[in-house]
Amino acid sequence: MGSSDLDVCAYFERAAEALSLSDDVREILRHPTRSVAASIKVRMSSGAIRTFPAWRTVYSNALGPAKGGIRFHPSVNADEVATLSFLMTFKTSLAGLPFGGGKGGVAVNPRDLTSHELERLARGYVRALRYDLGEGRDIPAPDVNTNGTVLAWMADELAALEGTARTAGITGKPVSLGGIEGRAEATGRGAAKVVHTLRDHLGLGDKAALAIQGFGNAGAQFARDMVAEGYVITGLSDSSGSVVSRDGIDPVEAETYKREHGGLKGFADPAPDDDLRQADCDVLVPAALGGWIDGDNAARVAAGAVVEISNQACTVSGGDALEDRGIHVVPDILANAGGVSVSYLEWAQNLSGMQMSRDEVFADLDARMVRIAKAVAQRADEDSTGLRDAAYRIAALRLADALEAMGTQRLFNE
Repeated sequence: MGSSDLDVCAYFERAAEALSLSDDVREILRHPTRSVAASIKVRMSSGAIRTFPAWRTVYSNALGPAKGGIRFHPSVNADEVATLSFLMTFKTSLAGLPFGGGKGGVAVNPRDLTSHELERLARGYVRALRYDLGEGRDIPAPDVNTNGTVLAWMADELAALEGTARTAGITGKPVSLGGIEGRAEATGRGAAKVVHTLRDHLGLGDKAALAIQGFGNAGAQFARDMVAEGYVITGLSDSSGSVVSRDGIDPVEAETYKREHGGLKGFADPAPDDDLRQADCDVLVPAALGGWIDGDNAARVAAGAVVEISNQACTVSGGDALEDRGIHVVPDILANAGGVSVSYLEWAQNLSGMQMSRDEVFADLDARMVRIAKAVAQRADEDSTGLRDAAYRIAALRLADALEAMGTQRLFNE
């Protein structure tokens, strides 16, 4: 990976130095295991052929088959996919899951496609990568602009190519097609459990105020769960604009308004300069695309804590700038690990044939998120460091133990 501002490998380098990891482990985890590029040909409704560039990267499979979403977005490129696969590697390790990390994407605006064209694209992605995907190799899931229907098409295509009816090679499917109850709520619910567990570490009092950038599925679920715990939502934003209210925002009313008006704009007072980073709140929660807080705009953040529900919400320099100001940052590999935790349960359910109820899924999810949040906070206190460094040290150590078990330079020089 490169050395740009988006090079999250810097987080691993810091952990490796703090843990005195071996040169072998450092060399292995500095580079993706496998990156594949493909050109997907789609017959459009007009009869013409269009080609869409696509990628899939497995950063590491040291702990098990790779796990990671597939996003459909115009800005997707090889570097972004590699970065996200790195984050997934450390996220699954931190969560204690039997997975490595992967990620995929297609450079496309799905809103420009008809439903038929979108299905051809989804199935074409699987055909292009058929030898790389599978329940024991690399297991995709939903991400930006992909949903249960898209993943159902992919699961059906992969099963047909493998000559099986089992669909464990894809997660995030509709419940009726092998999905699992609670997957849609998992990311937002998991993030809420993390924040509530860390409330003392973050210095949050009763009715702490939160502002959420990105009021999609994860952001809305997080808002509902946090309000149920007694917190107050004072700011929200989506692609239409940012709104604030000192009296608090009812997330259910905000969702209804967004459905009826196509966005949040006009639901409440506009945020200062239409920039939720400046909102007067205790916790700022980026829950949209990454890179929203960088080294230039981190100075605008007024909150005392930032919770990264979106992947890489802060660039490396942005996150460092926040911590230099004494602002707590709950890293993405902790805050949004709820999604992959429930994807693991779906995968296990598909393999075993056992069925889990929604209550069972939530009990497992809640226990896992509380456990890893407490572990990260304890490590941060013991090492007198931030939550991100603590999380990466825990994750890096588990990866290092697996790699060391295969033998390093020390073994071969004995």
